[in-house]
Amino acid sequence: LSWLEALALVGSTPAVAKCLSEPRVGQDKIIAECILVLVNHLTDGDKNFLYLLAENKRVSLIPAILTVYAELQLASLNKVAVAVTTSQVLTEAQRLMLKNSLEQKYRGAVDLTYHVDASLLGGMVLRTRDEVLDGSVKEQQRQLNQSINEGESERKKSVLLVLFPNLSFYTLVKCSTMFCMCE
Repeated sequence: LSWLEALALVGSTPAVAKCLSEPRVGQDKIIAECILVLVNHLTDGDKNFLYLLAENKRVSLIPAILTVYAELQLASLNKVAVAVTTSQVLTEAQRLMLKNSLEQKYRGAVDLTYHVDASLLGGMVLRTRDEVLDGSVKEQQRQLNQSINEGESERKKSVLLVLFPNLSFYTLVKCSTMFCMCE
């Protein structure tokens, strides 16, 4: 096991999670549980790292440490981690086409992880450390609803302006807001 895999194993072990959730459990007990889980996989450096985390009451940060370390490791290899969420499982051909497109976009290698979320209705959401590209049908529907609502609000302001041409802009916006809430 790499130390990343070892930390992931420790972080997902119920016995360790139970120790972490009990405020009265000392660092020695937490480290003992971690060592029991990984007895054959820990180097002295790994043990020291776990002792340091426990001493500073930071063992619960192991999942976050793993995430950041993996991102930094990919960055050092000039790779970009991309989480791909789709409404259904992609075929191998679709995955290959997506990977090639993303490698062109990011001008380098990409490390793709795939997730399925049927609530997206269609399309996909791409997440990197720095950006989210949401091309899902669900997001397009939300944007359409928002633009319709904004357009409806503008139409109501226009009607109020025609009916009451002497209203100030502030009063017009206030009336329009009240008019929208009354429906």
